[in-house]
Amino acid sequence: MYCPICKKNKTVLIWNNRLRSGKNKWTTNKKKIFQCKNCDLVFLEKKNKNLEDNKIFRKIFDGSNSVGKYYSFNKPREKFKLKKIQCYINFKNKKILESGCGAATNLDYLKKNAKLTAGLDSYIYQNHVTKNHKYYNSLSQLKKSKEKFDIILSLGEIEHKFDVQNFVKTLIGKLEKNGFLIFRIPNFDNIYKFILNNDFLKYDYRVSHNYYFNEKSADFLFRKLKLKTFVKTGIQEYDFNHLLEYFRTRKRVKNYKKIYNKKLIDMTNLYLEKYKVSTSLLYILRK
Repeated sequence: MYCPICKKNKTVLIWNNRLRSGKNKWTTNKKKIFQCKNCDLVFLEKKNKNLEDNKIFRKIFDGSNSVGKYYSFNKPREKFKLKKIQCYINFKNKKILESGCGAATNLDYLKKNAKLTAGLDSYIYQNHVTKNHKYYNSLSQLKKSKEKFDIILSLGEIEHKFDVQNFVKTLIGKLEKNGFLIFRIPNFDNIYKFILNNDFLKYDYRVSHNYYFNEKSADFLFRKLKLKTFVKTGIQEYDFNHLLEYFRTRKRVKNYKKIYNKKLIDMTNLYLEKYKVSTSLLYILRK
């Protein structure tokens, strides 16, 4: 089995079991996941292309792809990510594109200070995006556009792509000189995996993720595509209380006790992010 990124035949089988296939659903058949010993990329043996479409993906894994569901589930999570990003770059008077924009909660927030805002996502969100922003319904439509952007956001979709290199190359092609390309990527080498191992992986591995990146594999991909790293850090999206409850029950957690206070939580999250064992990675890149 050759690695889809570095093309080396140095991969090993690390999973041969059922995968999560929806909201609290698993496949009936075993699926294989491999890891490359050269670049560290983890990838699904038989990649899915149809689950790139958020109309399908959000319906299966979130239970609904409605605008209301998007707002209730994504708005607080996306605001958290944006605040992290705003620690490093300024969105004021910039032309901004968000790939995977959904119902445009991020773009609505950024529009008041931006020069231009545009979103790329499934046609089911078109009416909500076009109220206030430029809209693209596909990568091919974006490629045909003459517009270029100062900042391009892709916050949690690179792992779903069928051809991840072509996806990133397309975004690079739409970037202005000295522009920023920003990815939030789920981190394969996170504290949950290290502590819980298969009790975490049985929920984390899923048919919608064609790729699982850690710092090494993400670095390899971006270097191969000749991108320069402006900022690389972690994003910890759950607090330590959540991890403790997950550890105690060995099940995915929604409700959990607040044992430790905010000061301790903030300090813990800071170190998880610093040492790149947080739940996600944040990359701010330039051409």
